[in-house]
Amino acid sequence: MAKHNISATIDGELLERLNQLAELTERNRSWLIAKAIESYLEELEDLKTAKERVHDQRLTPAQLRKELSA
Repeated sequence: MAKHNISATIDGELLERLNQLAELTERNRSWLIAKAIESYLEELEDLKTAKERVHDQRLTPAQLRKELSA
């Protein structure tokens, strides 16, 4: 997948935390930022799916267990 440069402005405290984590994990800041964005977007997509399911139908506990085990 092609990689693209982006620019963002963050405060000094957040930058320092990012630098510390990069050093601790031996990863570069770009990798950490990309993973954080990926994780955040996945959480938002999961939340959207959950909200849609709530509006679609109400499941009984038995139906929920069956769906989760599938």
